[in-house]
Amino acid sequence: MAPVPIIDYVVVHELVHMKIKNHTKEFWNAVKVIIPDYETKSRWLKENGYLLRL
Repeated sequence: MAPVPIIDYVVVHELVHMKIKNHTKEFWNAVKVIIPDYETKSRWLKENGYLLRL
């Protein structure tokens, strides 16, 4: 239900958690390597996530 770039962000976020179990700077740096504008996608999800219903 979310736009594909947001889904990509969520998938990368969760995959990085398989290696780094928390939200430290190391975690966000790893996400940023793959999704350089992850902050924009994270913000979109915080602002619009409530609209994503089954």
